Amino acid sequence: MKKIPILDPLYLPKNSRVLFEIDYPMFENETHKLIQYEDYIVFWSKYKSLFTKENKISQIEFPFESIAWFTETIENNYWGNEGDKSSNSENRMFSGESIGISSMMHCCSENLPGYNFWNKSRVDLVSNRSPQSWLIPRYMLKEGLLEKLKRIS
Repeated sequence: MKKIPILDPLYLPKNSRVLFEIDYPMFENETHKLIQYEDYIVFWSKYKSLFTKENKISQIEFPFESIAWFTETIENNYWGNEGDKSSNSENRMFSGESIGISSMMHCCSENLPGYNFWNKSRVDLVSNRSPQSWLIPRYMLKEGLLEKLKRIS
């Protein structure tokens, strides 16, 4: 498993680039970016800790090829041709890492349906426990994020 350093979007290493910013309206004053780091996609966040009031960095790392699987699984196994289907969880191995998707009824806030896109093979940088998890509300995917992810995959 490739070790990925803590990234700084202003000073990225070679073979890395910011793909786009992601706006989470429920998390004001936070910065979220999707970064390509070599053959990985990194969901990078900068936020202020509620407890210490210090700025913190979080990043969730996925093998690049898992992004195409994520978008296809959302469309085919969760949404389907007749609207939203209820699939609980899917997982698969990519580059030796256990990647998965779980549906959620309370994603980012109460009664906001969405998905947990997770990497069970990597430890979360904040909690120091696995998995690394990227919570994505369904409406954000339907309002354009899914199309952006499909374009990069």
